[in-house]
Formats: sequence, C-alpha cells, structure tokens
Amino acid sequence: MAAPAGSPDDDLSAFGKSSLRPQLDLQPPQVPENSDGDVDRAVADLLAAAFDGDIPRARKFAKKLVKAGMAVDEAVAAVGDPESKRHGPLHLAAAAGKVEMCKLLIKDFHANVDATDVHGATPLVFAVQGTGSTAVVSLLLSHGADANKGDTGGIVPLHIAAERGFYEVAELLLSEGADVDPICENGGAPVHIAAKHGHAELLKLLLQNEADSDRFSRSFNTPLVVSLFGSSEECLEILIEAGADVNAGSPVTPLTVAAGKGLADCIEFLLEADADANIPDEVKWQNAVEIAALKGHEECVELLFPATTPLPEYADWSIDGIIQHGKTVRLRQAYKIKAEGDAAFRKKDYQLASSRYILALDMDPDDSTMYAKRSLCFQHMNDKESALADANAYRDMQLDLPDSGDEEEVAPLKLVQEYCRGIEALMSGLNLGPESGPADKGSSTKAAPGPPLRRSTRARKPNAYYSGPEWAS
Repeated sequence: MAAPAGSPDDDLSAFGKSSLRPQLDLQPPQVPENSDGDVDRAVADLLAAAFDGDIPRARKFAKKLVKAGMAVDEAVAAVGDPESKRHGPLHLAAAAGKVEMCKLLIKDFHANVDATDVHGATPLVFAVQGTGSTAVVSLLLSHGADANKGDTGGIVPLHIAAERGFYEVAELLLSEGADVDPICENGGAPVHIAAKHGHAELLKLLLQNEADSDRFSRSFNTPLVVSLFGSSEECLEILIEAGADVNAGSPVTPLTVAAGKGLADCIEFLLEADADANIPDEVKWQNAVEIAALKGHEECVELLFPATTPLPEYADWSIDGIIQHGKTVRLRQAYKIKAEGDAAFRKKDYQLASSRYILALDMDPDDSTMYAKRSLCFQHMNDKESALADANAYRDMQLDLPDSGDEEEVAPLKLVQEYCRGIEALMSGLNLGPESGPADKGSSTKAAPGPPLRRSTRARKPNAYYSGPEWAS
C-alpha cells in the first residue's frame, strides 16, 4: 500500500508521523499459520482494499465476512493473536483520506466510528494523523465520532491537528464540541503544541475558542515559554497580545529562555511588555543577563543590562564586565568537560566521550580539536558519515593544512582518509590514541582553567527535577 496523495502537508514524507504518538502502522495483519483460513485472509484483504480505496474489492471481502456470520469489526477483533494492532478498515480508510470508502464502511457495513486499535486510537485520530482530510473528519463527526476520545496516552484529535497545523480540521473539531484545553500524558495542551510548532493561525483559533494563554504543565511549562523553545516570535507576540503573563513559568521564565537561546528580538518584545529581567530561573538561580553572558550572546547582554539590577558579586558591573565574566565561566566549564571527554576516550567509552565533546563545543565553538576528537569517536563507533563530517569541519577550521601525511602515523583516521586527503597529518599530531588519550595541541583557542571566580553570595536553591523539556532537545 502506498501513501496517498491529497495530504494537507506538501511533504508526503510526513504522512502518519507524529512526535506525540506512534507512527501509524498501516500494514494489514499477517494471516497466522494456525488461521482457519478464509475469514482471516478476507480481513487482511479488506484492510488493504480499504487503505487503497478499492471499493469493489472492499465490498467483496466485507460481504464474504458477512456471509461467514461475522460483522466487519467483529472479524477484525478476532484475527491474529491478542497483541494484534487491531485497527480496522475504517481506521485505514480514514488515515488515507478515502471518504467514499469510509461512507461504504459506515453505511453499508456498520463500522464503529469509535472503534479503537491496540493503542486506543479511533478512526478520527487516524484521520487527523494521516492525511488530515477535512472531508473524512467531517464524515466521522457527522456519524457520531467522539471528538474528545483520546488514545491510551490521552492524545485527542485536536492535539494532532495542533501539531500538524491543520486549521480547518481544528475548526471542525471545535465546532463539534472538542475540548480546547485537554492535557495529554506527554503534558501538553493543544495551545502548547501549536506554539511549539509555530502554527500562528491555529494558535489564534485556539485562543479565540478560549484556550488558556497561561495554561501550565510540568512537561511543557507555559505556552509563552514553549513558543520560545520553538523560536516562534510570531506565536510569542500572539500570546502576549492575548494577555499571557510574561513573567510566568517554572523552573524557567520566558526571559531566561530567550536569553539562553540568544533570541534578541524576543527579548526586546518581552521587555517592551514589562517582563522582569531580575527574576532568576529555578535551575541555577541565574537571571537573564547572566544566562545570556554564559551562553556568549553579547547582543542579548546589551539589551538586558539596562533592565537588570546590579548584582553585588560582580566586581565590574558593566556590559563588558558581565560578558568577560560569562566567558571566563564558560571556558572553565568547557575545560572540565573536555577533560571528562578525554578520560572517557582513554577508557574506550566513545559514546560518552563524543557527548562530552559536543557539550564542550557548545561552550567553546572555536576549539577545532573537538571536531577531530569527536571524529575519532565516530570512527570507533563505525559511524563513517559523522566521522567524515567532523573531519571536514576540523580541516576547514585550519589555516595551514598540509597536503599529505605519513599513513602509518595516521592509522586511527583510515575511515576518513579517502574523503579528506591531508587531514590525517594534522590529526595524527593530536596524539589521539586510546593509550594516551586526546591532547589539546592544535586548538585554535585552547581553554585554560582561568582565574578563580568570585563565588555568588545569593542562595542557589537546587532543582531536583528539571533538565529541560524532552521535546526541546
């Protein structure tokens, strides 16, 4: 069965995909070896015909089931083992956007519009997650489909419409009584999901239908915070205009998130809306200007500085002083993390080593040796594509790269030799063997421990649960 045309998405590769629930499994069940034969095979053939929209074939196999004394839904429930996915022909026809097939199954063969598969998903959930056909959604709703019936994770059709940006589908669901603010197991309401994905018009629709602009969930925080993790300035503005609290959020506030992500335009908008730059986050109890400095976002520091009350632990409370303090802290942290990566490399824990080098690069992006070291980690993990990408990145950061090198000295780099001629000589000089561990020779900006830092006198309340929302990583 092929993915159908007619999806509201221009990219059909997105068909059936969702970050909220499992990707649609649209294959018909396998006929078990101990099958009684005709009935199970008829069900499998009916499911395939339903997805393809082949009405004559679907009618043929549905009639075969009726003749055997079984309703369509009953036959689907009986086929295979107890762990079968259990979705019926209406699920598949709805996902594929086959409205005439859906009519046939509902009217002629009395398919249950609220039947559930093994994950608790109804045909309406399949319809929205599949092509998002408004005709199919309208048909199901007109025959009594429950717009608020969710799967086992509490995902209702409106959650998926918000994720996919299906405005007309959301309109239909809301017009038929869909709850505008349901929280799913993952922790988000439709207003969070629309803001996360930058679906501005759909977000407006939800707010017009009285969605709570300050709806809080432990996993997603507030819609305003979510819009910043999704880097959607338009959604941020819509929420503020709808009356969202610009200081609400725990363990982070909108301003601390914007500072950490370097969203200067969003910081300006938040400050104009009277966001308080002195409210710290609840992770490390740092305010927005400190976070911006630690992340190296100098423009954000300049914007936040006038709105921030001086902190007594800073000897030089100026824009330059705050930026330099942040750089010193950042390089000290990077130095420690690089050392952890080198230690993991020596122990041949290449997965851990590469993860530490990735984090070090975030703090010290000019250190080209991190790409070389991580390239070797990827080689040891047999990830040739990533090894090559990092080898190229390392090579491109070098100002004077030799054309060739001694092959025996660069044995660890065999996996990238044919793609990056010349990189071996430099990388072999890094002494990246597991016996000695990576060294820092050749770094364009070698991190040093730096001068001792003044310890903050402010109380740092620990936060035991927050490590950032999973969806934002």
